[in-house]
Amino acid sequence: MSALAGYFLSRGHQVFGSDLSASPTTEALKKQGAVIFIGPHKAENLKKGVGLIIHTAAATKDNPELKQAKKLKIKTQLYAEALGDLTRKMFTIAVSGMHGKSTTTAMLALVLENAGLDPTVIVGTKLREWGNMNYRVGRSKYLVIEADEYNASFLNYWPKIIVLTNIEEEHLDFYKGGLKQIMETFKKYVNHLGEDGVLVANGQDKNVMKIAKNAKCKVMYY
Repeated sequence: MSALAGYFLSRGHQVFGSDLSASPTTEALKKQGAVIFIGPHKAENLKKGVGLIIHTAAATKDNPELKQAKKLKIKTQLYAEALGDLTRKMFTIAVSGMHGKSTTTAMLALVLENAGLDPTVIVGTKLREWGNMNYRVGRSKYLVIEADEYNASFLNYWPKIIVLTNIEEEHLDFYKGGLKQIMETFKKYVNHLGEDGVLVANGQDKNVMKIAKNAKCKVMYY
């Protein structure tokens, strides 16, 4: 959420937000111009004139701010839906897998940056190369994101390239069907790649290999 907030601030948008407690992340967003309400979410935090509410999947329908948004007829989106809109507009490289997403995303982003490709990046960790920020706003067509499998969030994304690190049983509170359901969801996600898309697959992971063998796009192994 904070990376997306930082991205919108860098694009000149007004950003408001709520968090239960203050943190270095909320303070950094304040310094960039965001208005952050600290403490329990309240309906009065939301005013008329707001164009879009982006919220975490952890926020339930009885959240007072979401209820107020419905009352004021303000459009709401999950974080993954909002990021998904960006993936449709830019040449997106999405890094997925149960482990290593943040590290791989950061490494890939720095490679592209040093290659002069000036990518925009949304990642789940802070990089000292970017002043301890978890995002980078570039001027090129390239977008690099960390694509999370929890809650099947990555089904909102439409990348041109997917880097797939590993697949195993994880998040079984959501994937109650176990590995079978996980594999089916990853297959559906990889099918978001068109025939001109590329899957960069871990050739040493048996579950990734099963997905890669049935992919309709070009596959590159590492």
